[in-house]
Amino acid sequence: MRAAAWISSRRSSTSNSLALYFWSSTGFCLCCFFICERGVFMQAERPDTERGARAVLVALQTGGLSERGLTASLDELARLIETAGGVEAARVVQNAPSADPRTYIGSGKAKEIAEFIRNDGGIDLVVFDNELTPSQIRNLEDIFDVRVIDRTMLILDIFALHAVTGEGKLQVEIACLRYSAPRLTGKGKSLSRQGGTSGPIGSRGPGESKLELDRRRIRERISALNAELKDIEKTRAVNRSQRTRAGIPTAAIVGYTNAGKSTLLNRLTDAGILAEDKLFATLDPTTRRLSLPRGGEILLTDTVGFIDRLPMHLVKAFKSTLEEATFADIIVHLVDASEPADERTRKQGVTLRLLEELGVSGKPVIEVYNKMDAAVDADFIPPAAVCISAATGAGIDRLLDVLEQTAESGSRTVKFFFPHKDARAAGELFDRARVVERAYTDEGICLTVCCDEKTIGRYRQFQVDDFGQ
Repeated sequence: MRAAAWISSRRSSTSNSLALYFWSSTGFCLCCFFICERGVFMQAERPDTERGARAVLVALQTGGLSERGLTASLDELARLIETAGGVEAARVVQNAPSADPRTYIGSGKAKEIAEFIRNDGGIDLVVFDNELTPSQIRNLEDIFDVRVIDRTMLILDIFALHAVTGEGKLQVEIACLRYSAPRLTGKGKSLSRQGGTSGPIGSRGPGESKLELDRRRIRERISALNAELKDIEKTRAVNRSQRTRAGIPTAAIVGYTNAGKSTLLNRLTDAGILAEDKLFATLDPTTRRLSLPRGGEILLTDTVGFIDRLPMHLVKAFKSTLEEATFADIIVHLVDASEPADERTRKQGVTLRLLEELGVSGKPVIEVYNKMDAAVDADFIPPAAVCISAATGAGIDRLLDVLEQTAESGSRTVKFFFPHKDARAAGELFDRARVVERAYTDEGICLTVCCDEKTIGRYRQFQVDDFGQ
């Protein structure tokens, strides 16, 4: 019997329902959506990571990538498989001017891989470094007799494993459903029409096919999930508004996946969030308050890591998480210094391109090179970059200084006087600005502070002097 597809459909013999099974890279059902009269429900299961499914990696070289770039892409695919609990068994690269519409790599190369799989006897799945069509997956599985998945499926697998909060799980389910909807197929009875002349009153007529019904229910489920996500987004917007009113600047840590963003946030703020050496270890944003050297404060947010060829429907599904970077005052762009210079440049380009797609522009960007304790091609690191090791703490003091300087770049030193009756307002300003000097009199308190225009405007009635920049 042919192995089950990564995305397959099964109909219950006892109920009018369809189950969509998303098979994980380790060979076990990762996400199961039961489409029934009540809607679509996701059940997530962790794959058996102890088993370590053996995978053949396949890439198509059409001339768009250099040899080194292709190797880097396959290395990244191997890391993704490792993160999902599998292991690399072999790599296959097919050189061709374009993708074959039936098998992506051509029937000859597909047969070669099938022969290797038969001779090996222990291959569990084949993973393609690009997105495949549903028909290509079916055709390849017929040839290989093992599961076939593509890069997007693998990323969805990892996302489902690492979603912790309710918001993260909602976003993963939306992404999975958006991916599965156009890939539903129907045969035989599943294409029969609902309704007809023999059904109950109100159900007669042309009706709709089972396939159409399944797709409609997926759309309805996506709509319901989006509504839930909107409620969470509103709560986050309220939190952002409160932070804005408090006058505390915000910084978002962005960068390619596994650059060390969570490790850096933990180092700076003792946030206690997951900081594994795995791709996409963090999916949910974490914001923490950070005290700066000269008395100021800043709010730091960790974000989901970027990756090359991240499908746009995944970017859209995680919009509410990624938009934390959109609303930040400062962008901290983290780069992995332990990688070769050309690989760093490629990943920086991916991050900056995705930030541009998200509408993040015109903000001060601090380039931070992490993992300097294992740096490669250090001569190619720009002199203006901040070099650190989040793991050892080296360079953190320098980063804090740069963060404070950047946060205060639009600030002025201003003197305020608060009568005793307005002591509460004085206390608020004390918490929101960097206090340069304070003096108490019989009438009240004088505060000389460094703060931004928004804070100055809030306490304008108490302003007595302006020292400028």
